[in-house]
Amino acid sequence: MAKASKRGQQILKDKLRQLGLSQTASQVLERAGSIGVAKRFFQGDDIRQDTFTQICEFLGVDLQEAIARTPQIDLKGAQQVRNFYGRTAELQQLEQWIMGDRYQIVTILGMGGMGKTSLASQLAHQLKEEFEFTIWRSLRNAPSFESILTDILQFLSHPQPLELPDTLPAQLDLLMRYLDARRCLLVIDNWESILSDRYYYRSGYEGYGDLLRYIGERSHQSCLVMTSRETPPELSRLIGDKVRSLNLSGLSQQDGLQIFERESIAANDAEWQEIITHYAGNPLALKIVAAGIRDLLGGDVAQMLALMREGGLTFGDIQDLLHRQFLRLSEAEQEVMYWLAIAREPISILSLKESLLSRESKQRLITTLELLKKRSLLEVTATGFTLQPVVMEYVNYQFIEKICQEINCAEQKLNLLHSHALIEATAKDYIRDAQTRFILQSVADKVDYQAIAAALTRLKTEIPPKQGYAGGNLLNLLCYLHIDLTGYDFSNLSIWQADLREVELHRVNFSNCDLSKSAFRVTFSSVMATAFSPDGKILATSDVRGWIYLWLVTDGSQLFKTQAHSEFIFALAFSHDGKTLASGSLDRTIKLWKVKTGECLLSMEAHALGVASIAFSPDDRLIASCGGDRTVKLTKVKTGKCLMTLEGHEQIVRSVAFSPDGQMLASCSLDRTIKLWSVQTGECRRTIVDFNAVYSLAFAPQIEAHSLEGQLASAGEDGLIKIWDVNTGQIVSEIAGHQKQIWAIAFSADGQMLASAGDDETVKLWSVSTGEVIRTLYGHKNRIWSVAFSPDTKVLVSGSDDRIVKLWDVGTGQCIRTIQGYHRATKPVVFSPDGDLLFSFSYEEQSIRVWDVQNAKCLRNFDLGTSGVMQVAFSPDQQTFACGNYDHTVKIFDSKNGTCAQILQGHSTWVRFVIFSPNGEMLISGSGDRTIKLWHLQTGECLNTLCGHISPIQALVIHANGEILASGSWDGTIKIWDLRSPECLMTLAGHSDRIESLAFSQEGMLISGSVDRSIKFWDLATGICTKTIQSQFPIWTLSLSPTSPILAFSGYTLRIKLWCLQTHQYLTNLEEDFGIGYMGDVIFSAGGQILASGGEDGTNRLWNIQTGKSLKLLKIPRPYEDTNIAKVKGLTEAQKSTLKALGAIEDFL
Repeated sequence: MAKASKRGQQILKDKLRQLGLSQTASQVLERAGSIGVAKRFFQGDDIRQDTFTQICEFLGVDLQEAIARTPQIDLKGAQQVRNFYGRTAELQQLEQWIMGDRYQIVTILGMGGMGKTSLASQLAHQLKEEFEFTIWRSLRNAPSFESILTDILQFLSHPQPLELPDTLPAQLDLLMRYLDARRCLLVIDNWESILSDRYYYRSGYEGYGDLLRYIGERSHQSCLVMTSRETPPELSRLIGDKVRSLNLSGLSQQDGLQIFERESIAANDAEWQEIITHYAGNPLALKIVAAGIRDLLGGDVAQMLALMREGGLTFGDIQDLLHRQFLRLSEAEQEVMYWLAIAREPISILSLKESLLSRESKQRLITTLELLKKRSLLEVTATGFTLQPVVMEYVNYQFIEKICQEINCAEQKLNLLHSHALIEATAKDYIRDAQTRFILQSVADKVDYQAIAAALTRLKTEIPPKQGYAGGNLLNLLCYLHIDLTGYDFSNLSIWQADLREVELHRVNFSNCDLSKSAFRVTFSSVMATAFSPDGKILATSDVRGWIYLWLVTDGSQLFKTQAHSEFIFALAFSHDGKTLASGSLDRTIKLWKVKTGECLLSMEAHALGVASIAFSPDDRLIASCGGDRTVKLTKVKTGKCLMTLEGHEQIVRSVAFSPDGQMLASCSLDRTIKLWSVQTGECRRTIVDFNAVYSLAFAPQIEAHSLEGQLASAGEDGLIKIWDVNTGQIVSEIAGHQKQIWAIAFSADGQMLASAGDDETVKLWSVSTGEVIRTLYGHKNRIWSVAFSPDTKVLVSGSDDRIVKLWDVGTGQCIRTIQGYHRATKPVVFSPDGDLLFSFSYEEQSIRVWDVQNAKCLRNFDLGTSGVMQVAFSPDQQTFACGNYDHTVKIFDSKNGTCAQILQGHSTWVRFVIFSPNGEMLISGSGDRTIKLWHLQTGECLNTLCGHISPIQALVIHANGEILASGSWDGTIKIWDLRSPECLMTLAGHSDRIESLAFSQEGMLISGSVDRSIKFWDLATGICTKTIQSQFPIWTLSLSPTSPILAFSGYTLRIKLWCLQTHQYLTNLEEDFGIGYMGDVIFSAGGQILASGGEDGTNRLWNIQTGKSLKLLKIPRPYEDTNIAKVKGLTEAQKSTLKALGAIEDFL
């Protein structure tokens, strides 16, 4: 079906007149088929698409100009005003400028309270059907220009996914292409929020001026409507053929009278005229005055007029009236008004009550809100209470002034500083950012360090100490001013709502402090899995170190953490009753945890090469799992007994999912297939063949309102989402939008949306019914491993290799909360030939540090300027180093200055290992794509690609003669290659799990270490394993002394073992009680007398191998090094444990 737009109807009628035809002319009826169809066509009613096209072609009208498109409308925040007074002439003028004259920028200017937002909202709702795209955005909280521009571009790109250019000019160019190709209406409210007092842009907001210049100066067919109290600096230069400005004056007497009539206040025309004229017809002022006449003067207009005539109620602008009104408020009313200004957006009664200090204020809150509503000082929305922008600005100003007075004046009590927070550390990200810009920064600009320090001293001497926000406020100010807080004493204070995530606190005394609602750094690494509890209150996450974390969704606080596994945790799943959490790890086990206590209920050996995915059956009786051993298993939850092992996949099985009825299980694999299994019999009912590796899948939920039954979504290597009919095995639809491979997909509980994420660092939300992208979420800086919807579909979580967990508002696309993990695991890479320097690599920081071994000092820190570096190797002369990367590349860096000199491209997935040839002329790389590449370093040419492994490459080593290469794989095999041919000489089989490390002895014997907890010695002449050492832990690193027959090895343990190659005996263990986590890699110095080890705590330790004693500790101070948290309150045990891991201590003396 098709119909004509309003503009199209006018074009068609104009064409009829030009041709001298009527709507029922025979030529028209010939194509319409009937008079009724012809009338519907010209009236803008639906008719058949082919008929519509035929009539347009006959009339010579461009189909695209006449046809009505389904408009895309986003007017969130632009609620239609229930009581809209007058403005008929203004609306007509604005509509003429936009629709008739087609101006490109229309600005509505006027003083606060004049009704600019209401007028713009009414206009947008009135014209929304006339545009292909209509979008409303408010600058009330001063969002960054980059975020607003991305938001608008994403909306205008519909239905295609947005490919966001890297630079701001390129993004503005893309915007202009959209505005020229489509008729769009952009409405931006509260422009004054990004202007400074001198009408210039706030620092960092100059991009908004560029936006005005682009839209005002370039030719296009769209319109920007903006409201502002001040004229933007560019506007005066742009006024002309394409730009118009409406200076909004007050309401007329007739329109203003309607406000008083709603309050049933009686007066004659002359009296009304005098009042309305006195207040310049300002709608907000008239509402406040009407409320005052009703409540304070008993409806007596004569008293009001007398006060006005006496000169006691002068009105320059709305600020005058607000000031008088504010002075009349009780302390309880002012307290609530301040909190509403701090909140920045509508806030619920429960949240407001939680912020208040006194019991009396909490008890009277509803009454207080009712009084403020009667005074027309607050607005009530569907989500809570808030203030009009002009009222919020006034209250914010008063709040800042009084806070500054309390800090700067030594005689003043710190009452307001105690009762209100300057910022809320636990608020949504964008709200906390706004609080920082509008409140904290403004206070910091008006007070100095000495005044803050003096206020802190006054606070410490208060007897008895008060509970409240003062301590947190002063600490936040010190942090904002970048004061070095080393050695500060905050003991015995209430430190509420302090945001301490980005600051270094060394030797700070927090003993006996109440740290409620304060935010600290948290320790986790790359995020592998995420899951919401069934009630949506708890979020579970896991990382590559084998830790599980539980978070409170409402404020992001950490409830619990535990080292659950010894390796990556790829999978998490809550049982449907919410009592149990299951985890699956690369360490081959599945564990069940009691959510309430954190107790491990059951541990099961599951998959020989690690667990990739787990899922509870709908009745919680079974757990399905899959992994690197190419199998799918069904296990009984109650006993941990494996009931079935399902075989058939030929590669790693990446994901499993139960059908909603629990009768079918789906699995997907790197072998490019999806298999559908009968849960009851274990029979493979169907194999669906894809053209690429499949990484993730999800069954559509059974929803009566949607016809999704029997549909399965999959995604993987090709970056496409495919919807399959499981009954036929046929593809239903294919969704394209991601630029790289997809690692995670998830359906919303209502079945209307699908979320996806992967290597392109974006999260995308898709409409299931149309296959169109709803929005793209930007913010991660590395591969995204996991996405999950909350049960109510309002929140989406994403977890990434960038050590970030993000919670997103599904409705708006805004990031509600960012939880940034901190982890400084480090490993030594190489000693300098003289042993004076040690080079170490930090995966989390993506940096190389150069250490002075003698003085234990860090000399240099090279930021690699990239993300996803997996491994580092130095050239024999140490002039360069190479990095294997997640982005499929090998990068070569200059060791002197840390600059990238060369990028080698050719692998199709991550590069896990790199190594230089002994002569330094060749680099060898091993990848997850199961290939090894030989590179000529001078030219960057790939000389050869070695194929043969059936699983990803994990380790490489070159013989000292430079002719023999050994490679180790995830499948436990080792291949020996002749680099001269090059060809595979032999395959060594014997390990049962992933090969982690390889080394050649001086005699040419190959030594291998595996996750299977063994070390094997191989004779390459025969390919026979001559000896096996069994270990108590997985072997992750091997190192041979260059001067003596000593082998050092370690794994996920705080212990290094030394083994004599001649006697085949253990020499000693190197261990100390000094931290948490594993040792990391170990390497010998050139002289062979010193061994260096790394660790999760960010330290490199030097050992004397003769004595087994630790010589030196090379470390960077942790964020909270030696900060005292003895007897603190307001923190969970998990939070205390995290602070200790980051250097905090409990000194009770």
